[in-house]
Amino acid sequence: MDTAKKFLFVNSSDFILIRLIAFAGQSITIGFSQYFFDFLPQVAWLSWGVALLLLLSVGLAYYLLNKGDKILTEKQIFLFLCFDILQISILISFNGGYTNPFIFIILAPIAIAASYLTLERIIVILSLALVCFALIFNFFIDLPEMVRPNISIQYSIGIMISLFVSSIFLVFYLYYFSLNYKSTQKAYELASKQLQDEKELLKVGGLAAAAVHELGTPLNTINLIIGDFDQDQQLQKKYGNDIDTLKVELDRCKAILKELSTNPESKEISNEISNMSLDAYVQSLSEQFRSNYKAIDIDYRSDDNSKNINIQITPELNIAMNNIIKNAISFAEKEILIISESEGSQYTIKIRDDGPGFDKKFIANFGKPFYSSRPEKGVNMGLGLFITKQMIENLNGEILVQNNNGAEVTLLWQI
Repeated sequence: MDTAKKFLFVNSSDFILIRLIAFAGQSITIGFSQYFFDFLPQVAWLSWGVALLLLLSVGLAYYLLNKGDKILTEKQIFLFLCFDILQISILISFNGGYTNPFIFIILAPIAIAASYLTLERIIVILSLALVCFALIFNFFIDLPEMVRPNISIQYSIGIMISLFVSSIFLVFYLYYFSLNYKSTQKAYELASKQLQDEKELLKVGGLAAAAVHELGTPLNTINLIIGDFDQDQQLQKKYGNDIDTLKVELDRCKAILKELSTNPESKEISNEISNMSLDAYVQSLSEQFRSNYKAIDIDYRSDDNSKNINIQITPELNIAMNNIIKNAISFAEKEILIISESEGSQYTIKIRDDGPGFDKKFIANFGKPFYSSRPEKGVNMGLGLFITKQMIENLNGEILVQNNNGAEVTLLWQI
């Protein structure tokens, strides 16, 4: 299933239930009006016919939803919303037009479109609604005289203008805020994918460790057999080149297994879930980034207690630390200091840079997804540190930001 082309907001039961409720509401309104007010029989039957079209659309939706993936495509949702606007417009025009108090219900399909469809389809939906408003204003059947409001032409024009303005403003408002929501959702998906990749690496690492353990004995056996072949003069004369090739390939296998079994913590941050001292972890952080960002002096400092505290290194922690340190690198002038400290029942990791520091507005709104520490407007939404904060909190930690001769981010855990 191509999720990029699917409209994941609705499922079969929700979509059908919503349309059944809409049909029930229209039926109750038509029945109530027909019973208590002096509606013409022709108008009543026309209204019932239009309402039944909505019931037919429920059957069509049920067929489409149970035909394949239980999910409607965005194109299908778009067509259903176009149908809704036309169906409601016809029903309203048969029952008083712009004088019908339910005319503003046409805004409902517009709101749904503005929240979930692409911009091109939103414009089509809005244009269709505006055309329907204009037609309703000019072509409609009056309400019965006993319930017909006495509205001046000026007020009537005001109603239609309000519908036009409300529709346009509603589209702009909902579309703008849905973009922010979609951006946040996309950032979460990227972070989740990155975390999933880290976990897949953990599985691969486990397989590699198992391979190192399991292949050791067979390779030793092969090594003994090749040694016997090498000492046999007759085999040496006949298969000497092949035996030499086997020895070379065997040495390669040994080298590969040795590399796989080497502890990588001295080279980079491990992707596996492991335990190491707080002091060793901040040291590995500084060494990793120092080798990749040589223009910045990246150093670490630990107190004595940090050497005695073992912490669990998880993919989430590695991602969070990478985000924080890379953010510091983008602002630092010359140096970054990574500090580990332990006092009482808590330990901390601090990342301090000598850049301009955080502005007061950012510190006050830290942790909110649309406040960035970067000066560019409209480019960075502050999602990096927002997601980092969520990850640290999921690890039962706390993250604080302040200025200390530059920016300083403190991660705090209870022992």
